[in-house]
Amino acid sequence: MKKKFLSLETYRAFAALMIAAIHFDLNSPLVDHKLASGHFVQFFFTLSGFVIFYNYNDKIKNFGNFFTFVKKRFFRLYPLHLFFLIVFLLIELLKFILTKYYGLDINSEIFEKNNFFSFISNIFLLHTFLEDYTFNTPSWSISAEFYTYILFAFLIIFSSRYLLIFSVIILIYLFRINDGVNFGASHSAYRSFLDCIYGFYWGIIFCKLYILYKKKTFYLKYKELITLLFIIITFFSIINFTGPELFSLPIIFGILIFFSCEVDTGSYLGKIICNKFFVYLGSISYSIYMSHLFVFWIINNSMKYVFKFNTFIDDDNFSKLDLNSWESSFLVLFCYIITIIFSNFSYKYIEKKFYY
Repeated sequence: MKKKFLSLETYRAFAALMIAAIHFDLNSPLVDHKLASGHFVQFFFTLSGFVIFYNYNDKIKNFGNFFTFVKKRFFRLYPLHLFFLIVFLLIELLKFILTKYYGLDINSEIFEKNNFFSFISNIFLLHTFLEDYTFNTPSWSISAEFYTYILFAFLIIFSSRYLLIFSVIILIYLFRINDGVNFGASHSAYRSFLDCIYGFYWGIIFCKLYILYKKKTFYLKYKELITLLFIIITFFSIINFTGPELFSLPIIFGILIFFSCEVDTGSYLGKIICNKFFVYLGSISYSIYMSHLFVFWIINNSMKYVFKFNTFIDDDNFSKLDLNSWESSFLVLFCYIITIIFSNFSYKYIEKKFYY
C-alpha cells in the first residue's frame, strides 16, 4: 500500500476552508479576501495531479484498467455532486413557494439561472464546458476535474514512460494559448477546463520528480525548513499575484507539495501540519467544498427571514445582512462549525458509502 501524505490532507482542508470563506461573502476581519481566493481551486487541481499520478501511474495498463479507474473516480465525485444538485433543486422549489405564497423577496429569479437546461448539464457533468455555473456553483471544478481524469488515463494507457513528455507538451500549448494573462481569473467555457489541465499536469510533473527522487540514495537536508519557506512563498504568491505571474502558481504549489511529502511527522513542523484534527478535516474536505454554499444559504436566509436581522441593498441590488465586523466574524465561525458538522455526516453517509 502506498504512503498517505498527511501534510497534503491538511493543505486540502485549508484550501477548502479558504474557498468557503469566499462564498460566505461576509465582511469579516477574520477573512483576508486576498488570501481567501479562487486560486485555492488551482491548488486542488495541482494536488490532484500529484496524488492521482502517485497512486495510478503504474496501474493503468489497458482499457480494462482504464474503465476501472474512471469508475472509481466517478463514484468518488458523483454521488455527493448529485446529492447537492438535488438539494439545490429543492431550494429553488422552496424559493418558489416562499415567494408565491408568503411574499418573501428572494434575491434571484426562481428557475431563471437554475433552469432545466442547467440541471441537465449538471447531471452529465458538462456545466464547466457550457459556462453554466448554476445550482451548487463550486461543482464546476468537479466537472473539469472528472474529464481531466479521463484524459490522464487515456494518455497513460499508451505509455507512462512518455506521459511526462505529453505533460510538458500540454503545458507549453496551454501557456501559448493563454499568453499568461487572466489565468484562473475568468470562467469561460474552455478556460476553466484548461486551468484544471494546467494545474493537474504540473502536479504530475512534480510527482514524477518525487518518484525519481525516492529511487535515489541521497538524503534531502533541511526539508522542514524548505517546506516552511514554500508555505510562506505560497501565501505571498496567492495574496500578491494578479497578472501573468499567476501562471507560476501551480509550479509553486508543486514545489510545496514535493517537499511537504518529506516532512517528518515527528518534527516541529510535522506536528503542526500533520495534526490529527487537520488531517481529518482534509479527509472531509470534499464534503466541505461541496456543502458550504448550502450551509451558508440556510443560515443567511434564516437570519434574514426568520430572525429578521437588518439588511441592506448592495451595488448589485442584492439584499445582504447588515452586520458589524464582530457579528460578521461570529457568523463566519458559526458557518464554518456547521459546515464541518454537516460535512462529517455527508462524508460518512454519502461519500464513504460509494467508495469503490
